[in-house]
Amino acid sequence: MAAVGRPRQFDPERALDAALEVFWRHGYEGTSLTDLTMAMGINRPALYSAFGSKKELFFRALDRYYAVDAVHTFQALEAPTAQEVTRQYLLRSVEQLTDPERPMGCFVLQGAFVCGPENRDVADHMVGLRVAAERALRERYEQAQAEGELPPDEDPASLARYISVVRHGLAVLACGGVPRAELEDSAHRALDGLSLRMAARSA
Repeated sequence: MAAVGRPRQFDPERALDAALEVFWRHGYEGTSLTDLTMAMGINRPALYSAFGSKKELFFRALDRYYAVDAVHTFQALEAPTAQEVTRQYLLRSVEQLTDPERPMGCFVLQGAFVCGPENRDVADHMVGLRVAAERALRERYEQAQAEGELPPDEDPASLARYISVVRHGLAVLACGGVPRAELEDSAHRALDGLSLRMAARSA
């Protein structure tokens, strides 16, 4: 009589990665429980037992995204100068947005950009994350200004908003399949424009 094989061990991190990719590709409302269970290799009772609801799973997948995918980009804030912060932030974003192991684009931008009234909390949470990322940039530029690196008449909030606009634009283009080299070219053009603006103001 053949021996009964052991059941496959459930790996929560692999399951979260699978769920993250489904949400990333289809958005929160475009993702069904069937999509999730098929990608994760589990049934619905197992999904509910491990992660609660679809919404709880989405937020867990979002935490996974920040821990694995986005952390490299946000480490740019630790660069020693505002110029290097900006350079690394945009170029690291391009690397993240075009990672061949992940869907193209930005999960925070695509995961729940538009939701119906019943899921407004999901969309609002994602907006809050984008606002928080811009605020982190602003605070880093404020620090640079306090240290005398940025001129007193520079507006850290305006600068952070501009960099966020560039970053989101790169994310949209990446989602549409624009190659990494072209996105890097666009990022460098934005950086060159900032350098020229700073030089003109200094003169």
